[in-house]
Amino acid sequence: MAENSKDPFYQQWWFIILIIILAIGIIENVFDDSDHARVERANAITSAFQEEAVNEETVEIKPAPDEIAANLIKKRFGSTKEEKENKQVSAEYESGVVEVIIKATKVSTAKTLKRASLNTAFDYMKSMKDHPNVTQATFIVQAPLTDPFGNVETEDVMIILMSRETLDKINFQHFKKSNFNTVADSYWEHPTLTGK
Repeated sequence: MAENSKDPFYQQWWFIILIIILAIGIIENVFDDSDHARVERANAITSAFQEEAVNEETVEIKPAPDEIAANLIKKRFGSTKEEKENKQVSAEYESGVVEVIIKATKVSTAKTLKRASLNTAFDYMKSMKDHPNVTQATFIVQAPLTDPFGNVETEDVMIILMSRETLDKINFQHFKKSNFNTVADSYWEHPTLTGK
C-alpha cells in the first residue's frame, strides 16, 4: 500500500523542476531568435538602403563628355613616346557642344602628327557618338610650326567638327580615318600635314 501512495513521476519535485528549466530554456531561445531575426531584418533593410545610395551615387558620378574626351586623348594621342609625353589637353562641354584642344609641344614629323591626330580623332568622335547629350563635337590639334625665317609659333594644324546627325550616320566599326575630310561637317588641316 505504501507503493500506491507514492505520487506519479510527473508530480515529483525533480520532474517539475526539470520541466521549469526546460520551459525557461525554450522561452529564452524563442526571445533570442526573435531578437536575432529582428537584427537580421534591420541589417537587410540597412543594406538595401545602402545599395540604393550606392546606385544613386553611381548615377551622379557619371563623367561629363569633356572629362571622357580629355581622359581618352591623354591616353591615346601621339604616335611616338615623345608626342605622348609632350602634349596638353583642354576640354570644354556646354549645352551639348564638346570642344577638345590638344597642344602638342614637341612633334617628331608631320606624318606622325597627322597619323596621331586622325587616330585620336577617330577614338574621340566614336566616344562622343556614344554619349547621347552631345550635339556637336569639335577636335582641334595645335602644334609648334616653324616659318621660313625660323620663327616658331603654336598654330592649329587640324580642326574636325561633327554634328550629332553626322555622328549618327557613321558606322565606326568600318569607318576609315582618311574619310574624315569627306564626311565631317567641317574639316581643315594645315598645309604642313598635307605635304603641300
